[in-house]
Amino acid sequence: MTIYGHDPATSAIVAVWSTGDGAVAQKVARVPPSWAPEQARQTAGALSVLSARLWLAYAEEEVDEIPLRQLPEAVRRPFLPIGSLVQHEDDGRLEAAHEIGRLVARAPGRAFREAIVRDVTAEVEAVRAADGGDLGGRAQQAVEHPRPQAQDEQIAVAHALLLDEPLGPAELHTTVEPTAAGIAALRWLRAASTVTAGVVGHAPADVIALAEAIEHEDLGVARSALAMASGNSDADVVWDLLHEAVLAGRGRLLFCPDRYGPPPVEADEHGHRLIVTVLDPREPGRSLVSGLVRGIQGCFRVYVDEISTRDGPDTDPLLVWSKRSAELWSRYCDEVRETARSLGSG
Repeated sequence: MTIYGHDPATSAIVAVWSTGDGAVAQKVARVPPSWAPEQARQTAGALSVLSARLWLAYAEEEVDEIPLRQLPEAVRRPFLPIGSLVQHEDDGRLEAAHEIGRLVARAPGRAFREAIVRDVTAEVEAVRAADGGDLGGRAQQAVEHPRPQAQDEQIAVAHALLLDEPLGPAELHTTVEPTAAGIAALRWLRAASTVTAGVVGHAPADVIALAEAIEHEDLGVARSALAMASGNSDADVVWDLLHEAVLAGRGRLLFCPDRYGPPPVEADEHGHRLIVTVLDPREPGRSLVSGLVRGIQGCFRVYVDEISTRDGPDTDPLLVWSKRSAELWSRYCDEVRETARSLGSG
C-alpha cells in the first residue's frame, strides 16, 4: 500500500510505496498555508486508509467489485455534513474517498483538492494495472501483495528470470507478483535439489538438511516447501504457505483442537495447537521467495562441497570454487535448467 505523510519541512503531503528493493517517495500536494499540521496529517491518514483498502481488494482478487471510477469523483464532490448528519457509503473504499473529500473540502481554492484527486486517480490506476498483470511504475508495489491465484503471464516472467539466473535473480522481488514468483521458484528448487541429490547420493529432501549443516543456516522455508511438494502442485504448496502468514499478518490467529489422541507437546492446557508459519507475517511474499531462493543456493553449496570432496578429501572447498567456479557454475546451471524443464509445473 501507499503510505502518506505530512512533511512539515516542505509543507507537503508525500506518498511512499514499496518496490521490493526499497521504496519510492513522491510529493503529492503542497499543504495550504492556512492549514494546521493536524489537518495535513489527517488528510495523509485518510489517503493511507483508502490505499490500504484498495490493495487489500487487489490481494483478495476483488478489484472488479470496487467502484474505481467513482473514487476520484467522491474526493472531488463528497457527501458533506448537513448539521450533525453525514451520509455514508456502504462500500468501505468509496466511503474512504468521501472522507478524504470532506477533509480537503476545508482547503481554500481548488489547487490542493485537485492535486489530491490526481493522486487518488493514480493510485486507482496502479491497482487496476496490477490486477491486469502490469507491475510497472506505481503498480510495482504489487510485489508486496500475494494473491490466491497467480497469473500465467507472471509465472512465465518468473521462469524466464530463473532460466537466465537459476540461483535466484534480484528481479524476482521487484518485477513479479510474489505468488507467481514463489510458484516458479519452487519448481527450480525441486530441480536444484534433484540435481544435487544425484551427485551426493541422497534423496532430494535430504539435500536441504545437508545445506543447513554446511552453512549453519536455517532453511526452513525450503525444507517445508519440499516436504509439502510431494503429491501437491507447486501452486497449492505456495498458497498454503502464504495463506497462513497472510492471515497472521492480518491479525487472524489459527488454533486447532486436537480431536484425535492426546494433545501434542506444543498444545496448551485446553488441547489447542498453535499453528506456526515459517514465513514472516509482516512480508510473507518476500519471505517465501527469499526462502526458496536460499534453498536453491544451498543446493548449489552442497553440490560444490561434494565436488571438492571428490577432488580431494583435504581440499578446501573455497579453493575449488576459486579455480573451477566458471566450470561448476555453468555445469550446475545447465543441469538445473534441464531438470526444471523436465519437472514441469509440479
